Amino acid sequence: MLHLSDQQFPSMSLRPLVIIFLSVSLLVISGGNLRKDVNAKRTYRWTGAWIPMRLSAGDGITELDTKIGRFIHFPDNSAYLNAIKNINKKFPGSNPWVTWTVGDLSRAIPQGTTLTDKQHEAYLSLMDQHDIEVFLEVFPFKADPSKNLPAVDAPAEIDKWLNKFKHHKSVVGVGVELEYFGKATDSLTAAWDGVIKRHSSKYRMFLRHYSKEFMPPTYRGSGDLIFICDASESTIPELNAAFASWSNHFAPTACAFQIGYPADEDCMNGSKELGWWRLKDPVAEWGNGILPLIKDEKQEIGLIWVTAKSGKSYNKEWDLTK
Repeated sequence: MLHLSDQQFPSMSLRPLVIIFLSVSLLVISGGNLRKDVNAKRTYRWTGAWIPMRLSAGDGITELDTKIGRFIHFPDNSAYLNAIKNINKKFPGSNPWVTWTVGDLSRAIPQGTTLTDKQHEAYLSLMDQHDIEVFLEVFPFKADPSKNLPAVDAPAEIDKWLNKFKHHKSVVGVGVELEYFGKATDSLTAAWDGVIKRHSSKYRMFLRHYSKEFMPPTYRGSGDLIFICDASESTIPELNAAFASWSNHFAPTACAFQIGYPADEDCMNGSKELGWWRLKDPVAEWGNGILPLIKDEKQEIGLIWVTAKSGKSYNKEWDLTK
């Protein structure tokens, strides 16, 4: 760096000329872009975890309902905090976040344990302390007459859980899982968004599915929706192409990618020759591999990692909770 002292330029009348000279020189050095941001390398707006996270299955599994792993909850609250931080630190400049499943997971595949309100309170209080952004996630299951199970009403679920937990500063919105519901029409999405906004105009809503057709065709609310793609069960290059297509299709709407599923740890053929476990730094390498494929530089992008621990003999050291 060039330093110029008052002694080198005693005449005040010369200073404007010096400033002009230095400005021109810097423009030449910077290729004419003096205002170029030194942090121009793209990163994510949010990075973190899907909670509950998953424990992957053992070696050589190809049967999908087993291969997708199982939900896992940790009695020690710090385990999830460690996982979130271990993901988030891979992407400097991004905000730590989680999508936090509330309600009954007994109807999900794989079946999950339903937490008590007391457990939710403890986890969310920890998120408050560490400035982690939390989106409560509801599962509006369809009716199942064969098991005498009624449909889960999404607006009622949104109201129920926000009434319970909106006092937590970490809570910034609500998400709707569409896999057990169906397509989100414009009118339905507007209704859900309206229920959320009645609690706080600052709350945002996300919708999650792996197919573009399940997102609302035109409704974008106030422009603060987030569309999450949870595609899996393919190779990383194929999935990355799908994530980029998703993001570029919905731009400028914020989008996020849910990656690191147990099914993709060793790829679908159960061979340890493929999958994210073979990457030296799976979270960072996979996450950073998607960003260059996204066209809109102003689009908000998020990343969610799924697998906390591995059940495979050759990847047993994979443990994001440490």
